[in-house]
Amino acid sequence: MVLKYKSGWLRWREWALSKIGVPVIPAKPLHIALFISELAKRSSENNIGVSSLESGVYAINWGHAMAGFEACPVSHPLVKFALEGAKKRLARPVQPKEPLSVSTVQAIATHFASSASLSDLCFLFILLVGFAGFFHIDKIRNIALRDVSIHSDHMSVYLPQRKNDQYREGHTAFLARTGKVTCPVAVTERLIKLLPQSSSALPLVRRIVKAKSKEYFHCSLGVSVSTLREEFKKHIRPFVSDISKYGTHSMKSGAASNPACRKIAGDLLDIHAGWRCESTKHRYIKHDLSERLAVSKELSI
Repeated sequence: MVLKYKSGWLRWREWALSKIGVPVIPAKPLHIALFISELAKRSSENNIGVSSLESGVYAINWGHAMAGFEACPVSHPLVKFALEGAKKRLARPVQPKEPLSVSTVQAIATHFASSASLSDLCFLFILLVGFAGFFHIDKIRNIALRDVSIHSDHMSVYLPQRKNDQYREGHTAFLARTGKVTCPVAVTERLIKLLPQSSSALPLVRRIVKAKSKEYFHCSLGVSVSTLREEFKKHIRPFVSDISKYGTHSMKSGAASNPACRKIAGDLLDIHAGWRCESTKHRYIKHDLSERLAVSKELSI
């Protein structure tokens, strides 16, 4: 819990100390409202949501509670009005991310295939396994060694939870060994070989430790979703026209939008992709113009 609020508290502390006559603790409602306003402006400029505002307010509340203050200034109406106003200014409709095409994934994999960088290898694992398995980034980062079984022609990946797992029995995805540069099994084997000997319950995606002469994966620590998202966008930036339209959801969207999926039985595809419902599936699949025109052409008018 301390780590959860630490960054928000430090952000408030830094802001307060940069101003004249603004106490860090006990904070005054007016100062917190001004802090929220500045955070909102920064969030708008960087095109990010309200999470930084909320975490900042929660952190201030936590700091005062830990210091023994029974009444926290974040409960003041002025602070509540400032936060609600900032949320409304930053509110925007959800924009689905553009899908990564197979050709783009192939180009990315070819570019990074010979790289000795652990960062590049970790990214390739996320990209290729995420694309082949229709996985969200939060599922990939939690895949442990014990969840993976590698065979001569495929590997299975067990997910303890997935959105279509109504009975909480977990979900197992089967990914084929393709022998191509985009093979998800091959990149998983490369990653496992470089991991230090540790518990099989630990995640495959580990923090990278950089020493003077080399770099290596941490013996136990994983990586946050926010860091993985930043790394993902950094790696795909040279291969897309507008990086703001792409994100980690582009993996699942790209796999689902692949024309080759039209040849797969609907129920089989649904099981593999882990769709929770039809409406969820349609949000991920993007049809090209020729496919959309096919409907009216079939009407024979």
